[in-house]
Amino acid sequence: MGMEIVWKDYDVIVVGSGGAGSAAAHAASGAGARVLVVAKDPIGCSDSKIAEGIVTVRGVAEDTDSHEALSDNLRLAGGDLPIPEITQAFADDSEEAYDWLRRQGVRPRIEKNKAAPVALPIPLGGHTHRRSVGHDNGGLSVGHAAWNAVVQGNGIDYVEDSWFLEIVTASTSDEPSVVGGLIYDAGRGELLCVRAPAVIVAAGGLSTLYFPNTDTMRGNTGDSYALAVRAGAELIDMEQVQFLPFCLTAPPSYEGLLAGEPGTAGYLGVIRDADGKVILDSVMLRTRAECAAAIVKAVEAGKGTERGGCYLDLTANVKGERSGVYYKRFLETSLSGVMATVRQALGRAAAECKELWEVRPGAHYSMGGIRVDEFGSAVSLESRAVVRGLFAAGQAMGGVFGANRLGSTSLSEGPIFGSRAGRAAAALCTGKDRIESKVTQGAFAPYLHFYRNLPGQKGDKTGSGLIRKLQETAWTNIGPARTKGGIEKFLAQINKFRKDARKINISEESLWNQSFIDYVELTNMLDTAHAIAVSALDREDSLGAHMRLDGGVTSILFDKPYSVATYLDDESTFEVDRLPRPSTPWQRLIAYILRDRKRKLGMKLLRILPVSLQDRIIEERYRSVMGNIDPEPHSPSTEVQSDSIDREAA
Repeated sequence: MGMEIVWKDYDVIVVGSGGAGSAAAHAASGAGARVLVVAKDPIGCSDSKIAEGIVTVRGVAEDTDSHEALSDNLRLAGGDLPIPEITQAFADDSEEAYDWLRRQGVRPRIEKNKAAPVALPIPLGGHTHRRSVGHDNGGLSVGHAAWNAVVQGNGIDYVEDSWFLEIVTASTSDEPSVVGGLIYDAGRGELLCVRAPAVIVAAGGLSTLYFPNTDTMRGNTGDSYALAVRAGAELIDMEQVQFLPFCLTAPPSYEGLLAGEPGTAGYLGVIRDADGKVILDSVMLRTRAECAAAIVKAVEAGKGTERGGCYLDLTANVKGERSGVYYKRFLETSLSGVMATVRQALGRAAAECKELWEVRPGAHYSMGGIRVDEFGSAVSLESRAVVRGLFAAGQAMGGVFGANRLGSTSLSEGPIFGSRAGRAAAALCTGKDRIESKVTQGAFAPYLHFYRNLPGQKGDKTGSGLIRKLQETAWTNIGPARTKGGIEKFLAQINKFRKDARKINISEESLWNQSFIDYVELTNMLDTAHAIAVSALDREDSLGAHMRLDGGVTSILFDKPYSVATYLDDESTFEVDRLPRPSTPWQRLIAYILRDRKRKLGMKLLRILPVSLQDRIIEERYRSVMGNIDPEPHSPSTEVQSDSIDREAA
């Protein structure tokens, strides 16, 4: 292969430049570490940028919103799989993380009377308080913040258009330690051998493993999880893949695009099957997992549309003369980008909520990930050694969300745990416990030998073709609806995919070798899919985002919670183990359940009232949370007419 080998030395390598990676790099460099950021895309062009731009900030709108309440929301929505220390860290640091985003240039809408950021008028599904802050320019501001943190940071170097191939480790005493990473710099046609005692994995998720998905970037191809597990780390909760419930089914160019959140449904929104039957009411109070499960079950029962979806019915919200204008104002101010997409795809009548929206779930987010502690440092089973120097942040890490991620939390998660991981990695590299690099080319030799020999591989397969087949197979067998037989079928097919990967025809080019990139990403997708499948096979009942059609339903009230840990043994075979999780104290659990049922009962009663009475009640509810905001719809001159397509909500 004609690739030049370039050697470099750093303290910390950060894989990914989104909200988590940029915060990690900024924190590590601020603590005195020499940092290299590695990104597939231009710096700042990540899922954080294409998000709707809604951020969870505890206490921003309600003084009664406690740290305990936010931590409980995360744990209970997640089926008690989230790790208490991690959810507490999220609750403790959400305000500081948002302050960091604002220092990097994020500009929220400001409530004039309080000179404070404006929270969405109603809590997003699963949240018990108004704590989601929106931004006029959506995720673009977060993308700019990430760019600013990296490009204008001190002591941070970065390479774009680069694929991180392997985390390089070596044995020191009784445990493996990170000694660097191997990187393909496509723009220069070089292999970078970077010596460093710490790697922070913040390379996003796995949504591109499926289609439809909400991803518009080069692909969340599971790089985070594949890199970590091959390096010896453990993964947890990998069966918990979030499928956003309300993605468009048509036209083809809009398939998979976001059409709203549960909160979009307003007080009177419901989900209907193809026959018009209500299959889920009180949608506004539901989690994403509940909404997705309702649609999937209807489709599997033959009650879905021809495109494999159901209908989100918002029409009742606009029947009230007084409350209807508040509802439309809520959509225009809170979800402007999404509404622009709906208007472009389905027409003006749909955007005005006068017609039903045909929607289906789309792959969005991985709630599972690398097993770490609240500081992002890798942890392991007692029977296995910890990979020293390996950290994770953002969507790469597990333990934050468990069985369901609440809306607006991802853009908080990134800077919260990115900053924590950055500081922890810097302490490892610059403190008393710094690992002195005595590593020679020998540690990199096996990886260099393998990857240098890939270009020029002859075969009759293409990586892009195998990826499309893998997406179809994954959706059918380990997608939103799963069975034991389907999962086992998929596990048998993985071996064939791996054999076919060795038949991919790979160009000998050095610069921008797309066939080489396709091979790398396919391999990562296969490792990630394998981890999902073995985890899904082990969890026999439905829980949160994991839905087994042939199993029961796990009860958060009566069943002991556990996470599934996945790892590679000495024979490079995927193994699983169950990790018991502490249950939420029954007093708090009962209070949460009763509160939830009371709210949903109130919503059902509201739906059967006469329209005139509904109108007065709902108007007062909107007025209580929207304050003095003008309820009148925007005039045509000021109405959002964006042509941008937002693929996902925060």
